[in-house]
Amino acid sequence: MRITSGVLKNRRFNVPKEEVRPTMESVREAVFSALGGSCEGLKVLDLFAGSGALGLEAWSRGAESVTFVEKNSSVWKNLRENIQRLEAPGLGGTRCIKADAVRWLERSGERFDLVLADPPYDLPNALQETLGGIAGHSVLTDGGRVVYELRSKGGFEIPEEWEILRDKTYGKTRVLMLQPNRKDRP
Repeated sequence: MRITSGVLKNRRFNVPKEEVRPTMESVREAVFSALGGSCEGLKVLDLFAGSGALGLEAWSRGAESVTFVEKNSSVWKNLRENIQRLEAPGLGGTRCIKADAVRWLERSGERFDLVLADPPYDLPNALQETLGGIAGHSVLTDGGRVVYELRSKGGFEIPEEWEILRDKTYGKTRVLMLQPNRKDRP
């Protein structure tokens, strides 16, 4: 796989063969185009990081920092090696944390401008637990957004404290862009 834009444009990264379903290049390009093309100065959180495709793209596009959270040991090791190999001048900081993504939200205490979440499609209640963890632990900065990837087929229910800004389907992949519901804000 390769990075589609930014400082690392066209640089390749390794994808582990097991338990990973990296976001396709065309989908990443569409997602970041919808975000304005740049992540300049943003603090980004990549939950269920897997190959790191989304977070690496944000990093390449000017993110101030990217925190990757991945639970699987071998996948996490591959991600960490990719980050080290891609390190280049002009890139922000990175952290690669080996932990369960939703449980990490409970103890992080950090706030992010952009949260990228691409859990395994078959993970039960992932959408509700992830959005609940983000909202419940004040993970987003004011104006922050969540990009959430899920299987295009099948229904889903968004917790009432969230509003969908964008809902787009790309083949077997559906991408939601969300923010906390404005009516819940003071």
